[in-house]
Amino acid sequence: MKKLILASILLGATATVTAGETITTDSAAITQGIKEGTEVRMEGEVVQALGDERYLLRDIKGQVEIELDEDLTAERPLKAGTRLSFTGEVDHDDGRSIVKINKVHSVKGAPDSAPNATISN
Repeated sequence: MKKLILASILLGATATVTAGETITTDSAAITQGIKEGTEVRMEGEVVQALGDERYLLRDIKGQVEIELDEDLTAERPLKAGTRLSFTGEVDHDDGRSIVKINKVHSVKGAPDSAPNATISN
């Protein structure tokens, strides 16, 4: 019994350590069920602005919706063709999978007013 309790405590401690990890992933894994709240790192190309700080992003595996606060892009909306590298959190909302971006690592391409702009954080 003591071994079982000790094993449970150790397993819980291990889960706590790994829970805060950021995983590198793609749109297919997001839409196929990565757990809500998981922090992910992704990159891809903006396909379309959806309004209200939301965009459709395409990567090598498909497409996923992202939510990007304009504060993270120097108050400039992004155009189709803009390449992004970012870290965000998975959210499954009303049957849709969305990545809410927390940090932008790089923006290359076509922000609204500068066709060859590069922004890095």
